Amino acid sequence: MKPRIHILIALLCGVVIGGVGFGALHAQTRTASAYWVTEVLEMGDQAAFMKAIEAVPPTVQPFGGHYAVLGGRIAGDVGPPPRRIAIIAFDSMDKAGKWVSDPAAAAARAEASKYAKTRSFTVEGVAN
Repeated sequence: MKPRIHILIALLCGVVIGGVGFGALHAQTRTASAYWVTEVLEMGDQAAFMKAIEAVPPTVQPFGGHYAVLGGRIAGDVGPPPRRIAIIAFDSMDKAGKWVSDPAAAAARAEASKYAKTRSFTVEGVAN
């Protein structure tokens, strides 16, 4: 009877160790998400800007992006806060970069930039 218990314990230990190892291997293959951030520093023609940015959201979805922040209240901390902010989340820097360089997305952003001074950048987040 004792050899069976030892075998069962050894099998259970093997399953646990294998599961932990697989989990660690899986964690290493996860890619970090990426966030495209744009800040409106100065607003020119707000009505024209708001109309122009309507063309941006349809360009995001084909690249798996979604808005994490769109407008909303901004509370300053250090330095002057931007007038408006948007953050679009992507699964990876690669997908974010493809969206940034997509002609339709670039044209939509360029049109909006005619009516406001903006600053935009992409930042890599932590692995999910």
